[in-house]
Amino acid sequence: MNKFLLQAEDCAVMVIDIQEKLFAVMDERFRSLLIKNSRILVETAQALDMPIVVTEQYPKGMGGTILEIGEHIRGIQRYEKLYFSCYRDPAIRDRTDSLARKTVIVAGMETHVCVFQTVIDLLMAGYRVVIAGDAVSSRRELDRKEAIIEMRSAGALIYSTEMIAFMLLEKAGTTQFKRLAPFFK
Repeated sequence: MNKFLLQAEDCAVMVIDIQEKLFAVMDERFRSLLIKNSRILVETAQALDMPIVVTEQYPKGMGGTILEIGEHIRGIQRYEKLYFSCYRDPAIRDRTDSLARKTVIVAGMETHVCVFQTVIDLLMAGYRVVIAGDAVSSRRELDRKEAIIEMRSAGALIYSTEMIAFMLLEKAGTTQFKRLAPFFK
């Protein structure tokens, strides 16, 4: 396996805490980008039969997954958590491990809290981690940037959503490519 290339049969997608109350306080410049790119990752995963793990940090207080993402993940279990790192929650860790995928593609928020801690734990557990750099957000841009720098330093790959999607699709002309093509206009 090339350490830089992605293959759908080896990947799972983790969507971390894109929730109503938390989303409302994210850096405004990135909200629409976060929605668009998270949707592309979810749609790509679904088109290529890749498993998706969706988490929600204390949904009783933070609200559920925002509608713009939630409507695209109907039927996918949402894992409630209190740990900042998804991988420290036993149910999420068991689900992730049971997928038997070596690569986890991550989107969500906040980059410097739950995303960062999850990525570090996944790396320590032996996963290859790819962060969709344009599908993660924090309340402050400096926190987002610093977390991305540190995750890369720890061994995570930072790719754009389109890099991820096109790498997983591999070629044009397929049913999956035609299904996803409208997202890239």
